[in-house]
Amino acid sequence: MNRLQDLSRSHIQKYLRENGLISVNGETRKPHYRLKTGDFIQVTIPPPKETPLEAVAMDLDILYEDSDLLVINKQPGLPVHPSPGHGSDTIVNALLHYLGNRGHLSSIGGELRPGIVHRLDKDTSGVLLVAKHNAAHEQISRDFAERRVEKVYEAIVKGVVQPSEGVIDRPIARSATHRKKFTVSELGREALTRYLVIDSRNETSWLRLWPKTGRTHQIRVHLAHIGHPVIGDPIYSRRAHLSKFIALVAKELTVTHPRTGKPITFRAPYPAHFLELAHRCGYTVQ
Repeated sequence: MNRLQDLSRSHIQKYLRENGLISVNGETRKPHYRLKTGDFIQVTIPPPKETPLEAVAMDLDILYEDSDLLVINKQPGLPVHPSPGHGSDTIVNALLHYLGNRGHLSSIGGELRPGIVHRLDKDTSGVLLVAKHNAAHEQISRDFAERRVEKVYEAIVKGVVQPSEGVIDRPIARSATHRKKFTVSELGREALTRYLVIDSRNETSWLRLWPKTGRTHQIRVHLAHIGHPVIGDPIYSRRAHLSKFIALVAKELTVTHPRTGKPITFRAPYPAHFLELAHRCGYTVQ
């Protein structure tokens, strides 16, 4: 029996809806058709659509790469995917140039987000995982949705955080008055962040954080809500001027590898602006 290894369930469903792409015994069947022993199934895979995106040469800090995954240490200030105002200066544009004819990116995220399984805010640095094909994308997306992916962040925030460890369990919704801002709201979606204080110096705290959900700006909103915004945050902190970029880094990401089925952890180094701020605040960086 031949298998189409990289054809995801969602793509099979799509092909079933598009007349002529999947036939049984030479005839087009409806999705609920029950297969019988001896049925001959023919699948016509349409050629990939040309992406409307431009491939742009940029330096990428590659942490890991194999036939299924590509893991990048994302630099701060660089958007992950195109959006208004950022048409060609994104991670996606750089990926298209880097891979060239050597590989492909999954298409599940749409034409403007090839390969992008999850995202980081523009000014946040750290581990960013990219899927090279749809089967890997689909599995890892499912693991994210079912909270089987462990994400570890680190941040330097305003004030001495007390207690020294805890859980922030507050729903988050988009702000009604600021289109780029999110806020804690009982009308929002569940959001949960666990934190641990690594050290506190000079009215700042260095935190390790484990977001259990994946809401937009979750860590930034939660920390601002408890009165300890991330230093350098241009939206949620009044001390944005103290750091060139937000003092938040996606330090580690642990996923189940889509091919081996074994857990694999990726770690990113601290970016230069984070280390500079840490030294100015009096921290000793190991």
